[in-house]
Amino acid sequence: MVSDTTEQRPTRRHSPLRDIFWTGVQALTLFLILSALIGRFEIHQISMEPTFHEGQRVVVSKIDSIWSNLFVGTAHAAEAHPASPFALHRGQIVVFYRTPDRSEDALIKRVIGLPGDTIEIRSGQVYVNGAAIDEPYVHGVATSCNAECGPITLDADSYFMMGDNRANSMDSRVFGPIPAGQVIGHVVLRYWPFNQIELFP
Repeated sequence: MVSDTTEQRPTRRHSPLRDIFWTGVQALTLFLILSALIGRFEIHQISMEPTFHEGQRVVVSKIDSIWSNLFVGTAHAAEAHPASPFALHRGQIVVFYRTPDRSEDALIKRVIGLPGDTIEIRSGQVYVNGAAIDEPYVHGVATSCNAECGPITLDADSYFMMGDNRANSMDSRVFGPIPAGQVIGHVVLRYWPFNQIELFP
């Protein structure tokens, strides 16, 4: 004889502690991912005036730096640079360490020369690969050069950085090109002060 009754399986008890645990794990994972991809920095220099001033705060994307460290200077460099949207581009504003041991505070400058470029400064004008570049962000200020002004050809993993405040900037004109491994990332947002919020490419 077949029974009409259906066996009832016991239901699992809902555990609030379990939900809290997994929510915490997800939040921690998201935090670690975001920390690896973006960073926040406060500006303590005058070398990027008038674009940035002391006390302003910015958000930096680390994605292009991660990409460059993986591919720039390798057999895949041609694929990753400059066509890749993740590669650093001339004119971008970046945050980097001056030395490999990262013992000094990070600096903020503008990318002037890309891997393989030839940089030269003549009569206050910057030349990249023999062509004068337009630099509206320096507001007509001549680019001085106390050390060797080139021509200098960058290695396959190096960048030439300069501050917009050319008369008050210690940059690649002084300490030379910066290897990709010392670049933290490029500025994507100024979020402080609130009345000067601005996005950067």
